[in-house]
Amino acid sequence: LIVNGGFEGGASPWTLSGNAYWSNGAYPHSGTGYTVLGFYNYASGSEFQIVSIPASAPANLTFWLNVTTSESGSVVYDRLFVEVRNTSGSLLATLGTFSNVNATTLGNYTQRSFSMASWRGQTVRMQFRATTDFSLPTSFRIDDVSLR
Repeated sequence: LIVNGGFEGGASPWTLSGNAYWSNGAYPHSGTGYTVLGFYNYASGSEFQIVSIPASAPANLTFWLNVTTSESGSVVYDRLFVEVRNTSGSLLATLGTFSNVNATTLGNYTQRSFSMASWRGQTVRMQFRATTDFSLPTSFRIDDVSLR
């Protein structure tokens, strides 16, 4: 149901705003494209795609996430939110939250999975949104997004 979940050849039809960037750099999960949120101090960015979920779909969202950070320790400073919003942009639910504490090594992706079954039969906005604080930024790399 997600179009171009691998971000190959660009981010379209995803809508990126603020500190959300398409990249064909050295660290994709697969292929050549991926997106990065955060990356800078005081970052605030999002990327979303509007999807229509059939009533009969399992509605299982999966994606691959690589978190790298300049932070240390177990205090959360920088966050990535996995959100479901209505088509006007109002928040319906936060499926998950990740942070600098989830950091691994560069290019070391982990698959994440969430159910969107509550929105079967609806058209919603599937969104990733990240914020970072004033120092020691965190990068959230996202690739191979799928909703089936």
